[in-house]
Amino acid sequence: MAWIIATCVVAITIMMIVVQFAISRAVMRMLENAPPLNAGVFAADSRAAELSFTTEDGLTLQACHFKQTDRPSRGLVLFCHELGGSRWSAMAYCEGLFAAGFEVLSFDFRNHGSSDKQPGYEPLHWMTEFELADARGALQFIESRNELSIQPLGIFGVSRGGSTALAAASTSDAVECVASESAYSTRSMMSLFSQRWVSLLVPQWMAGWIPAWHVELSLTGGRLYSQFKRKCRYVHLERTLASLKNRPVLLISGQRDNYVRPEIAKSLHELLGNTTADLWMVPKARHNGARQADQESYDQRLVEFFSTLSNNRTQESTVDKPQVSKSVR
Repeated sequence: MAWIIATCVVAITIMMIVVQFAISRAVMRMLENAPPLNAGVFAADSRAAELSFTTEDGLTLQACHFKQTDRPSRGLVLFCHELGGSRWSAMAYCEGLFAAGFEVLSFDFRNHGSSDKQPGYEPLHWMTEFELADARGALQFIESRNELSIQPLGIFGVSRGGSTALAAASTSDAVECVASESAYSTRSMMSLFSQRWVSLLVPQWMAGWIPAWHVELSLTGGRLYSQFKRKCRYVHLERTLASLKNRPVLLISGQRDNYVRPEIAKSLHELLGNTTADLWMVPKARHNGARQADQESYDQRLVEFFSTLSNNRTQESTVDKPQVSKSVR
């Protein structure tokens, strides 16, 4: 009898492992099914000077610098574009900042625009260590250039670029404030859509009986399987947002965003857990469409927010400026 029971336990365990593996593979396929975000295509802007820098893993990324030529700069804003976008999309979001006297530096992430391609890597809507490395490379480049490093620095990004902006800001003491539109964390997005995935994987009558821990296990398995297959590591904002609790943060979300739902922005706002974080919900705005929905308010909000950048740096302050190894962790 004991032998029969032991055999049954082993058989059930093996069956559960096989089923869990199959579910994880199915979740992985859903994870890698990028939504049609339809990033805009923008031509080169003659107002910008073209630059380039090299990441720590040896890729050359193309950048552009919108510099103030007829007045002193009020600060430098590093812009991180969306999936499928390029450095030239910066002015679709930062035109108001530039008109108000701020300088903007934008760059093409790897495998985007004119930047180097990483063999074997296909960017998806999930932020990985590679996008974070690109943003960190941009910060190191800024620190290495005297005309850039003397300026007070902020970061602004949209969609996956917004998530990257938040993560990169948490690694740099030089970044004084960070704004993002339609940003999201990998785990919160997965959790939001988990019930939709469950309904596709199992019969509707069974979905309500699946415990939360099993859903989370399947999500974790799918995420790990996807990382193994893509040879990358996803970055989880939940682990980094605490580093921003003492810095100004602006989160922008469209109330009609069907991809990054407003509750995602609210969860990020709660995770920040500080009084210096502001959440602006834009009526009628879709994904990355807040400026299109209300350009005047959008530009005004960004200008007011980045005006918090300190203006006490002078040309003479370069003697005591921090080294790259200290400001970019």
